[in-house]
Amino acid sequence: MAGQGIIDAPSDRSPALIRVRLASDADLPIWQEFVDRNTRAGCMHNAAWLQVLHDVYWVTPYFLMAVDDTGAVQGILPTYFSRSPLTGRHISSLEDGVLSTTSEATAALLAEARALRDRTRSRYLQIRGGAVDRPGDIVQATVRTFINTSEPIEKLWAAITKKTRWGIRRAEGQGLRIEHDNALAALSEFYAVYAGHMRNLGTPVFARSVFDAMLNRLGRNRLRLYTVKHGDRLIGGMLCILNGHLWTDYYAVVQPSPATEFANYLLYWHVIRDAAQSGAVRLDLGRSTPGSNVYLFKRKWRGTDVEVPYHFYLRPGVRTENVGFGRQKQNKGTLQRLWSKLPLSVSNCVGPLIRKQLPFI
Repeated sequence: MAGQGIIDAPSDRSPALIRVRLASDADLPIWQEFVDRNTRAGCMHNAAWLQVLHDVYWVTPYFLMAVDDTGAVQGILPTYFSRSPLTGRHISSLEDGVLSTTSEATAALLAEARALRDRTRSRYLQIRGGAVDRPGDIVQATVRTFINTSEPIEKLWAAITKKTRWGIRRAEGQGLRIEHDNALAALSEFYAVYAGHMRNLGTPVFARSVFDAMLNRLGRNRLRLYTVKHGDRLIGGMLCILNGHLWTDYYAVVQPSPATEFANYLLYWHVIRDAAQSGAVRLDLGRSTPGSNVYLFKRKWRGTDVEVPYHFYLRPGVRTENVGFGRQKQNKGTLQRLWSKLPLSVSNCVGPLIRKQLPFI
């Protein structure tokens, strides 16, 4: 597997003076300009997430920006402060962590994030991928799977296994169809299916208003919704976030049933094909835990795995291994089993309240 690891040692040249400051709303245009011109940027580096966090969550965003002595942006690190009783007071980055042009900027951003952890008396700082200056006190393994959609569709089709191609053809014979919802008119229907899926997994779902905030702040041109229909009934879909030539599968679900057991195959192939036809260079199938069923399904598409460890930096004096939400999800515990048995009306009411302080889990 490829990996995202420790930053390179500083070069021999004299580095420009780097200082780190909080980005304000007035800084968002230059933040986004930096993201748009950086080919390593992920969808969660988008400046609009600052406003999404403000709009619908009970967290305090701290979007850190490293600038040089000329005022030019050299790196960014979007983070937020949470007081969730499930995970304790903590600072967390958004997915992909630091985006920077130099190792000096990376080190400066992480040093300020650790200082922010201490000032807010957070138990730990969580860096969800990206470069780091040193390993965390606790490291949790995750994997991202990328499809090279710059290749011809015929080559992408030939790369997947014979059994996967058989599954796609089976789905086509099950009366299933995939639709690109250009107007995002089916977001509410998709959310309803997604919320039920999260309940079944034993995980609280975020509020429906999160999709509205994403639509308002990121804009329609950054979102792409695919729906899966069996007859006239919507049974699933995928919401992709677009960033330059990178598409990211961020929310995906299909209701399983004997009559539609291969619907996931058709959905993923349709999105891979569309990404290639639309000129996207890469399709990010999202993170998963190595060895999990989700990971094994993503491997069917013969993409490239990238190790994306989550690093946890404990505040001095804190001694714990109970950090983040990852360990709680690895082995479905009592709370998750109980949650999965709740009536959907209850989980859809209580879940969004829990998730107000846990935007990304």
